[in-house]
Amino acid sequence: MKKIYQTLLIVLGLTISTLVTAQNNPSTPNNGGHYQGVGSLNVGLGFGFNHNSTGFMADYEFLQLGQDFTLAAAASYYGYSNSYAKYSTIGLGVRFRWYADRVLGITSNKWDVFASGDIGFGITNADYYGEHHGSGVSPIYWGIGIGTKYHFNEKIGLHAIIGTGAQIGVSIGL
Repeated sequence: MKKIYQTLLIVLGLTISTLVTAQNNPSTPNNGGHYQGVGSLNVGLGFGFNHNSTGFMADYEFLQLGQDFTLAAAASYYGYSNSYAKYSTIGLGVRFRWYADRVLGITSNKWDVFASGDIGFGITNADYYGEHHGSGVSPIYWGIGIGTKYHFNEKIGLHAIIGTGAQIGVSIGL
């Protein structure tokens, strides 16, 4: 169990240091201002992942990859229980987004439409009713989805994703 927490701490530290040192390149085209990817903190509630559990998810888009793609550091927590145990999982990974605004001809700066893909690993803790406990690290998780963002202004908006589970939340421009 101690090794899992040490691994989690190291990965979390690397993720935070990446976020802190990431810089936006002002010379990179931003799709004519039609989407706000890099610099977006997306926080939300997730539904229907493992055993229809609910959880919290967050990602921060820190890197522009080409004209319409971003890369985000992602973290999640979800848990569920059944008749014999309680489970909780912390997920750490990356989320790729392809903003389809340009391809779909969306000219409003209020809306973004995107496809996303996730890859990472999960650290799971199982607390069995009785005297048994367990924990483990899944070697890999992945997910895909489509989503949209509605921007009230440059700093705040709402987002929704459906795919491998569903997510609804707030987008904050930093």
